[in-house]
Amino acid sequence: MPELLAKAALAIGMAAVMAKSTLSYYIKGPRCPKWPLWFQLHRDAIHRAIYTKPKGQPTDETIDQIDFDEIAASNRKWDLPESQLPADIGTCQRLTIRVAEVEIDPATAFAGAGLAEPALAALTNEDMSVEGCGREIPAELVVPASLRPKLDDDPFACRPLSAGEKVILYLHGGAYKYGSAASHRALTGRIANHAAMRCVTIDYRLAPLHPYPAQLHDAFIAFWYLVKCGFDPQNIVVAGDSAGGNLSLALTVLLRYAGHGICGLLLLSPWSDLTTERPSLKRNAKYDFLCAPPLASPLNPARTFYAPGRRLSEEMLREMAHPLVSPVNADFAGFPPTLIQAGEKEIIVDEISQLHENIIAHNPEARKGRYVYECYADMIHVFHQFLSLPDAQYAIAKAGEFIKAL
Repeated sequence: MPELLAKAALAIGMAAVMAKSTLSYYIKGPRCPKWPLWFQLHRDAIHRAIYTKPKGQPTDETIDQIDFDEIAASNRKWDLPESQLPADIGTCQRLTIRVAEVEIDPATAFAGAGLAEPALAALTNEDMSVEGCGREIPAELVVPASLRPKLDDDPFACRPLSAGEKVILYLHGGAYKYGSAASHRALTGRIANHAAMRCVTIDYRLAPLHPYPAQLHDAFIAFWYLVKCGFDPQNIVVAGDSAGGNLSLALTVLLRYAGHGICGLLLLSPWSDLTTERPSLKRNAKYDFLCAPPLASPLNPARTFYAPGRRLSEEMLREMAHPLVSPVNADFAGFPPTLIQAGEKEIIVDEISQLHENIIAHNPEARKGRYVYECYADMIHVFHQFLSLPDAQYAIAKAGEFIKAL
């Protein structure tokens, strides 16, 4: 009964939001010039669904009363829905990465990883144990329609089908607590189709049940699984949106610590700084659907990702500023080619702009076009997911073109 009442209350609240938003649209005009009515309604509906009132937030004084198992169960219940991939865009098939098949020497693989090094090594040793040796990482392989006529072999074979074939390793967004390969396949399929490359998206472990660095560990394993399958590291394009953008950056930084390079990076609205609340957080709050409790709350997504149940402290903030957690602070000298796309009206646009500025500052002699930043007017966080938007379609096409030219 309580669950039924909660759903009824949400439905009533959502109807009120839709009515208010529609009236505002026709009386005052769109909130932003480029917003059609359906987009404003979607934005307001998502914002209403995820918004939590500041007064209802727990504090560090009551942190011990938080049931993170219950929160994880709620996250699964409200997870991002599965998206569809039209046949004229591509086809997909499930893929299983058997962790035991990927050999990792924790003594050398994570050298230079700082505070993450012992945790990453421990996760690797756990996978090598009798109890953990059967662990698998679910994944999905997308074969774009643009590539099909060129393939004579089984397109779903996870190995290079031609000499020097490039592949995309995609890491989905969702604040490290939502999302999957299935929720993002409509987006990854279109990127892959424009790039004319196959794409592997993994279902990495989610917080809070699996806090940092479990996600980085899974991404690391997936990368080396592709290498084991025959792909050259320099032919792997790493891509991701939002938290997946954070993970893409962290993976690239981790690989660079050990002297390994990649083909290039595609970052869509990347979450690159988990410790600093910049002006765009308030400036764009009325536009972006994205919203989150402040860092002071134990339910802030940065905290439930990094250390759920731990009280905030200066020591914890210093840890979260590490480049493998907040990649905006990384050493970007000699960084691989990178395309960053963001929306002008998203709440984290200031940190995304800072990320690009830092990359450029570390590479003053870089050729034009190696590091590209596209900020789309009136657009919000990962606007690419709103596939009917002209700007989304254009940005996805540009992303594909960038990858294809690598």
